[in-house]
Amino acid sequence: MSSIYEKVGRTAFVIAQWRSEETEAADPLFSDHVANIFLNAETAVASQRIAEASPSTRFLVRYRTRYFDNEILRQIERGVTQFILLGSGLDTRPLRLGAPGVMFFEVEQAHVLDYKREQLEKFGYYPASSFIGADYTSVDHISALEEHGFDRRRETFILWEGNVFYLKHENVCSVLRDLGSRLERFEIMFDYLSKKLIERSTGFRKSEDLLDGFSSIGAPWNTGFDDISELAELVGLDVANDLLIADYINRTNPELKVDRSLFDDYSIGSFRSRNS
Repeated sequence: MSSIYEKVGRTAFVIAQWRSEETEAADPLFSDHVANIFLNAETAVASQRIAEASPSTRFLVRYRTRYFDNEILRQIERGVTQFILLGSGLDTRPLRLGAPGVMFFEVEQAHVLDYKREQLEKFGYYPASSFIGADYTSVDHISALEEHGFDRRRETFILWEGNVFYLKHENVCSVLRDLGSRLERFEIMFDYLSKKLIERSTGFRKSEDLLDGFSSIGAPWNTGFDDISELAELVGLDVANDLLIADYINRTNPELKVDRSLFDDYSIGSFRSRNS
């Protein structure tokens, strides 16, 4: 398992571990009974180390998952039938949230999808999405999508979860420009970190410990944004939404009374194509 653990990416297993743990909670924020097919004792240890270094990270990821789950369900309700999971990792949403007539496309490096398919079939699941094995930062993944039935003229919702902060700024811009120039109507939703966190200027030692923790498992954070409207203008898209995850938590569970000033480095944003 160690070789797969390194090859697929440690963070994918850590997030799957947290999704599985939340599912078994007394009052879970969401249900993901598929995630445990990717887990073992090694993933439990790794996820616990990250959680101990920064308990808030696991806390925020739980609410991130709920937010994105609900957003996909909302998009399906409003009639969207074409979804892309960009850099999907070990995401299980096509199995958990799929509906008749809805098409999911997962774009991820081929070896990750090969492992994912192997585990799904091993445990009796049939993939509920089309797998596009491609490094989307360097390969024409849109043409590859079309080869699997994707229609670039149809309204599309793209989920870009847990990817942006690992990329270089130029890669983020390139991906967004490519989508904007080739897809007719779409919304892309993503989570992002603040620039001051990436640049280690928050003034909090815990923040630096967290950066060091992710670097130590081969997943350094590279890019952050303090104003995504500047990014949207740079790539020719419109901001559709921008919110602190802390504000979403307070709206969802007001009794927690989360201090937004302590969690102002992690947000969810979304862009729309200008002809949407």
